[in-house]
Amino acid sequence: DILSGASKANSAILHTGFDAPPGSLELQCMQEGYAEYLAIREKMNLPLLKTTAIVVAWTDEQLAALPGIVRQAHCNGVMDVVQIPAEEIYQREPGLAAGALGGVFVPGEYVIDPWSAPLAYVTQAVMHGGSYRFNTEVTQATREGNGWLLSTTQGTVRTRLVINCAGNFGDLVDGLWRKPEFEIRPRKGQFLVYDKSAAKEINAIILPVPTPTTKGVLLCRTAFGNLILGPTAEEQTDRSRAEVNEDVLKGLIEKGSKMLPTLTHYSVTATYAGLRPATEKKEYRIYAYPEDQWISVGGIRSTGLTSALGIAGYVETLYKQRFAALFTLTPPQSLQWPRMPV
Repeated sequence: DILSGASKANSAILHTGFDAPPGSLELQCMQEGYAEYLAIREKMNLPLLKTTAIVVAWTDEQLAALPGIVRQAHCNGVMDVVQIPAEEIYQREPGLAAGALGGVFVPGEYVIDPWSAPLAYVTQAVMHGGSYRFNTEVTQATREGNGWLLSTTQGTVRTRLVINCAGNFGDLVDGLWRKPEFEIRPRKGQFLVYDKSAAKEINAIILPVPTPTTKGVLLCRTAFGNLILGPTAEEQTDRSRAEVNEDVLKGLIEKGSKMLPTLTHYSVTATYAGLRPATEKKEYRIYAYPEDQWISVGGIRSTGLTSALGIAGYVETLYKQRFAALFTLTPPQSLQWPRMPV
């Protein structure tokens, strides 16, 4: 299913890029994807929950890190990000546990629906002549004179250009014809979904001060009216199965209750886990091979939902600038806009 992998198993946040590495490709794709989502969402009936976000410091060490977060946000062009005192945090979030020392307010962080967005994108592609095949594993890639012959579990495909965006299998697909320039190390994130009545306990997305290895556990309302807690960040070797673990989920509940004590009053109605296609490096791993008529789109981590449209635009630009004309581009005179169900 188009929605069965990392596309749906995330926190569904539309990121401003305030905390992305300055000057990075990830930042560029996030901000372009953010802007395009806002520009087209009404045409496609895509939801937007204007939550805002607060990065909360609970220790002196975390408090000392807040000015750097603000500087980085401003460096990234997100100028409305400001540091706020504890008093303002509790004005905005009276249900938070005592002990918050300060925070960073991010007005433009929002929540969207991780299902309808990719479904809308692929539906629009099909409306304009695109096609898809599910359950189709690429098993061999053979270079031909004018392109590639891809052997799959559902027959062969001939193409002049390959764009490998195979997620957790991206390095394996590249490995069919060359030594991959990246190594996928699947990173599992487990989430808890609380009953809808819990959503009234917070207003903004509650973010932790990030560490060098993880953005940490957050509290967030969803577009469907629930409240979620998560994710974890666990590297594993299995590329397909994202199983939830009872002991880990108990630890999540404990962390969440320390931030929001009233969580103990509400029941967990669902759990889920997803695998992010992380690599041995933090950045996106997008490579163009013009002489080989191949583009690799790898290492798209937890910001991929926001970045999706920006990544698509970047890959299109890569093709136009770096590749010989392999086919005639024929953009439609007018676009059709599928409307997603509410």
